[in-house]
Amino acid sequence: MRRLLLVALLALSLNVVASDTLRVGQQVLTVGDTAVHAIDLLGTPVYKEPLENVFGAYQGERWQYSRDQGHVVVVTIVAGKVAAIEDHIEEHHG
Repeated sequence: MRRLLLVALLALSLNVVASDTLRVGQQVLTVGDTAVHAIDLLGTPVYKEPLENVFGAYQGERWQYSRDQGHVVVVTIVAGKVAAIEDHIEEHHG
C-alpha cells in the first residue's frame, strides 16, 4: 500500500514526456537502437527495473539515468533494443 501511495505521489510531481528520440550531446538515441548503443551514449544506468508480464515472465528492463538535477531519463529495453524513451522532469512547486 505504501508503495502504491509513493508511486501516486511521484506521478503527481513529475512531468513525463515520451519520445522516439533523445539527444545526447551531438548524438541521438532512437527507439529501435541496441541496448549497447544506449550504454555507449548514456553510460551504465543508475537503476535497472525488470519488466514482467502478467504471469511474471521476464519481458525486459527499464533503465533509469539521472541527467540534470530533477531530470531522469527512463529507457525501456526489450529483446536487446530500445523500446521506449521517457523524460521525467520534476516540477518545482513554489
